[in-house]
Amino acid sequence: MIRTTMNHCRFFPFSLIFYLSLIVPFAVAQKPKELAIPKKESTTKKDPALDQYYVANAAFNRKLYPVAVSQFEAFLEKNPDHSKADLAGQGLALSLYALKQYEKAMPYLDALLKKEILDPKVSRERLVMLQGQCLMISGKRVDAKALFLAEIKGLTDKSYRGAALAAICDVSFSEKKWFDVEKWAVGLIASKPGPEGLARVLYQQGYAKYQLKKPQEAAQSLVGIAALEANKLWSTRANYILGECYNLLNEYDKAEQSFLAALPSLGPPESTECHYRLGITRFTLKKYADSIEDLGKYIKDAPEGKHIAEATFYIARAHLEEKDFEEAGTAFASLGAGKGAIAARSSLWHARVFTRNGKNYDKASDILEDATVRFAESEIITDLRFDYANALMGKKEPDWESALALLDEVHKNEKFVQLAELLIQKSVCQQNLADYENSLSSINEFISEFPEHPLRGIALFSKAENLFLLNQIKEAAPAYANFMTNFPEHPNQLVAQFRVIQINHGQGQWEECLKDSASLLKKDLKGPLFAQLDFIIGDCSFRLEEWEEAITHLENFSVSNVSEGKITAIENLDTALMQLAVAHSRNGDDAKALSKLKVLADSYPGSTPHLPLALAEQGRIAFESGDFKAARTALERFLEEDKKMLKPFSDGAQVQRPRVMYYLGWVDSSEAKYDSAAANFGKVLDLDVKHPLASDAALQRGVSLVNVGDFKSSSKHLLDVIENYPKHAKLARVIYYAGISLARQNQWDSAALQFSSLIENHPGSDFTDRALYELAWCNRGSEKIEEAVELYQKLLKEHPKSSLVAKVQSELAEMNLKGGNIGEVITQLTDALEGVKNENLRADIRYQLASAHLKAADYKIAAVQFEEMLKDYPESKLLDRILFNAGECRLKLGEMGPANLHFTTASGVEGSSEALSESVMMRLGETQAATGKHSEAKITYAAFLESFKESRWRRNASFGLAYATDLSGNSADAIPLYKALVSSDNVDLWTVRSRYQVGLCYLNLKKYEEALIEFVNL
Repeated sequence: MIRTTMNHCRFFPFSLIFYLSLIVPFAVAQKPKELAIPKKESTTKKDPALDQYYVANAAFNRKLYPVAVSQFEAFLEKNPDHSKADLAGQGLALSLYALKQYEKAMPYLDALLKKEILDPKVSRERLVMLQGQCLMISGKRVDAKALFLAEIKGLTDKSYRGAALAAICDVSFSEKKWFDVEKWAVGLIASKPGPEGLARVLYQQGYAKYQLKKPQEAAQSLVGIAALEANKLWSTRANYILGECYNLLNEYDKAEQSFLAALPSLGPPESTECHYRLGITRFTLKKYADSIEDLGKYIKDAPEGKHIAEATFYIARAHLEEKDFEEAGTAFASLGAGKGAIAARSSLWHARVFTRNGKNYDKASDILEDATVRFAESEIITDLRFDYANALMGKKEPDWESALALLDEVHKNEKFVQLAELLIQKSVCQQNLADYENSLSSINEFISEFPEHPLRGIALFSKAENLFLLNQIKEAAPAYANFMTNFPEHPNQLVAQFRVIQINHGQGQWEECLKDSASLLKKDLKGPLFAQLDFIIGDCSFRLEEWEEAITHLENFSVSNVSEGKITAIENLDTALMQLAVAHSRNGDDAKALSKLKVLADSYPGSTPHLPLALAEQGRIAFESGDFKAARTALERFLEEDKKMLKPFSDGAQVQRPRVMYYLGWVDSSEAKYDSAAANFGKVLDLDVKHPLASDAALQRGVSLVNVGDFKSSSKHLLDVIENYPKHAKLARVIYYAGISLARQNQWDSAALQFSSLIENHPGSDFTDRALYELAWCNRGSEKIEEAVELYQKLLKEHPKSSLVAKVQSELAEMNLKGGNIGEVITQLTDALEGVKNENLRADIRYQLASAHLKAADYKIAAVQFEEMLKDYPESKLLDRILFNAGECRLKLGEMGPANLHFTTASGVEGSSEALSESVMMRLGETQAATGKHSEAKITYAAFLESFKESRWRRNASFGLAYATDLSGNSADAIPLYKALVSSDNVDLWTVRSRYQVGLCYLNLKKYEEALIEFVNL
């Protein structure tokens, strides 16, 4: 018999190969190219927005992708409808792609693809391929396939279309969508890919047709691979599948040649499997010696392989055909001693060894007589033509069904004298076959017909057992009592006692059950039946909340069935693991609780009704232990299992769903995923608004919305919470966040009502000081400055240990600074700084204090303080301002060198506001000129004039540019710059100085007449 099924994943790691082969062409095709730089418009028609576009293009072309990204983003944010928006969007996507930020690139590519009209300079096909590449690299291979399917008709570029078709085929192949592979492979082949691509698609096409049970067509695809100059791997794969196809087509010679062609390039375990298939094929071709060699190779290389029995059987048959009777007989005897179809067939052929070798029918008869008992349900029973059975119930491996059949035949004989024993034996057979009704009937017949028989004890016990197994508990309990009373020394006495304990346990009589179990614990109990005793005791103790006792017995019960993650799923083991987890948790040992839950959730074979609770508890305990990753894994697995709507999970899922969503919300919140947190907390309310966790879920949803910044939604939601949960355990917190939500929308009066309510009704709350602080801000927002000051002072007085004290002192100082009382501000800020340990708050206060000294003209002190901040906070978000102020202080002190250094550093800080950048660049030019760095000053002033077209300091900068040019030794170049200032209609200092400098320039150039004219004009 030739096996024709094969799992492709077992033989070849297709997914990895497909990913590589797909990604490489895309990466090459989508390598970022330089963006074309449009010609700049004339000065009179210049579009100011284009400067940033040009900067972005230039940065992209210089591979300064981070700069390009920021510039393109800024351009698009300011000019979403600009004529260059499509090109900028393309440039931004390409920059992100070059930075391997594929997830960020995809929205921009998607937006461009959705546009009905694109800039003609933007290639839609290129966008499609880029988006497909991003999806593939990001693991969204199915989405990539969908994109290519939608766009394939529009892909006219041969390389693009070929790559798209290859992607569709690869993804379809990995999805095992064989009809899709078959369909799209035709187009890909027609596109005439290179040898490697053609080999791949022919293999995919052939394998798909093989899976679709089209072996003839599959072979036609696969045979073409060998002639291609492609990776040897493809022809190896093809030959292997060809062997299977030819076997299905009964072309065994071709099958043999295909397997032989594949074998040299295969390694274990694929080569081992190939030897097996080749051996079976060669047996069919009657090449027995070759078959023995190949199958022997398989057995040697895979001693635990799934085909061991089949391989051994065919080796034995080959030996028989080669007339090697001794070898054949030994092998068949070994196989025949087992179970199943191979054992039955081996017994048949074992007998034939003796019939062919000396016609020893006696020995063959012995073998087949035994076979008729063991293989009564065998498909080859007609070949095992002996119709009597001699199997006995006392065999090591009893055959109850055959025994019962024999007994039924015997029972038909009315002259049979051992009817009592027959009835007992029938009852035992029926009981072992789970036919409890007929077993009970046989026993009742025995008790009625033979009331004084020596086997009456066995009969009474068997009757009780059958009643118990039929779940007729009311009748079973007195039946066991009757047996134990009449036969106190019977060997089944302990079993009967255990059954009584099981009955009490089933009826919920926990204390009675524990009492009866005490005597059995002292006995040396063996066998699988008594394995449940520890579970029963543990369960009773669990029900009585005796955690230590429950843990002891449940551990005893589970330890022998759970070892290093391997589980033997005996009855009640899943319940024991669940109870152990709960007991450990109640006992305060969450680590052990999690270990039990992990075994139950991850390793328990088959299904268990406890999985919903196990996953919910696993998520809860992991979250409370701070292991958010483990918590998320457990909770999200619950959701995945719940989606399947399969029993028994669905039966226990409903009660756990609110808990799962609640703790998943907390995990999201702990990981700052506030949008998701808000949604999950909201689902708790959707599931059961009266759930014990619902009120807190309502609060946490509001807090999450606040953290997201959706204050409109959070305010509405939290006000509803206040109304719906007037006795909320954390009402003060709800009110506080409701106030925060309103305040962040500048609804000062509404917010003030909430904060006032909290202060008045919950004076002992942990949020009272925060409410005072926020209420002060509400008053400041409403320009009620005096009331705000009073609230600040109240907070300082009533909550002197509040973490907000330093912040309040700082803000009071800020208010005083605006009022002009600088001295008092400096004193307040200095005092506030003393007790502050929070470094962020200290940084804010130090900045305010240094700024106050600057405003008070204490330049030396201010300079020192700003420069100390530069050392302490090199990554400060105020770095540009600190540098500028430090430079200003040094400038006021006449220390041009240090001032220049600060302004130079400030000019390099990215992200500064335009106003600050303007001031920094102006000061930089001034200090460069003052320190003799005229060339640098010239560059700075020129950049200033280019960047700040509307600056009030343009004439200052223009003079600075001319003066720096002049002092750089370029008097001739400086003259027109000076004259531009002189020609202005406004006569100011720069007009006068410029005319004077023109005269000096002419003197330097020894043009004395021109110099004289300028001095006369002056």
